[in-house]
Amino acid sequence: MNKTDFLKALSDPTRLKIVQLLNQKQALCVCDIISELDQPQPTISRHLNQLKQIGILESERKGTWIWYSISQELPSWGKAVIGALELN
Repeated sequence: MNKTDFLKALSDPTRLKIVQLLNQKQALCVCDIISELDQPQPTISRHLNQLKQIGILESERKGTWIWYSISQELPSWGKAVIGALELN
């Protein structure tokens, strides 16, 4: 994982909030993230896709919903950065 891409991804307020939520809750379905952030589904899905492509998030389909969590493959430095983030 490229550190620059990682930090650029977290520089977006919506993506930062998504990562903060998932760090606290372990895993959330898209519907819960939409509800928490009060943003439209297409916007949240776009941000989730970007975080997944970089390798920050992983997803799992459960029924009709996709659940997202912090990637288990995330390097230790990435986990340390995310762990240091506080939810505003």
